[in-house]
Amino acid sequence: MTDKPAPEQRRAHFRLPYPGGERPVMRSDNVQHKVVEIAEGGVRLIIEPGTPLQVGDSLTGDIVFHDGECEAIGGKVLRQEGGQVVIQLSLGISLHRVMLEQSYLRQKYPDFLRKKRQ
Repeated sequence: MTDKPAPEQRRAHFRLPYPGGERPVMRSDNVQHKVVEIAEGGVRLIIEPGTPLQVGDSLTGDIVFHDGECEAIGGKVLRQEGGQVVIQLSLGISLHRVMLEQSYLRQKYPDFLRKKRQ
C-alpha cells in the first residue's frame, strides 16, 4: 500500500465571506471600506473610488463588526482586483473574532456558507 501525500493547502487561514447586507466596515483615515471577507491573516475590501492604494502600500484601520465591537488591523496591499483589494495583515483579526462572526453568519444565514463551499 502506498501512502499518497496530502494535497498542499493553498491558504494558511480559513476565509469567512460576508453576504452583501452584512459586510462590516473598515475605517481608515476618515474613509470607510466594506469588508468582503476576513481571515486571521488577511481581509478583502471594497475600496471607495478614488482611494489611492497600490500593491505594497500600507493600510491601517479598525473593522467595526455587527455587534459594534472593533478590531484594529494593519498590513500591506497584496493585490488589487477591480474595485477590491486584498490586505495581508501584520496586525490581524483574532481567531476568536473570526469564530464569533462565523457563528453569527451561520445562525442568521444558514445556507450562505454552505453555498460558498460548493
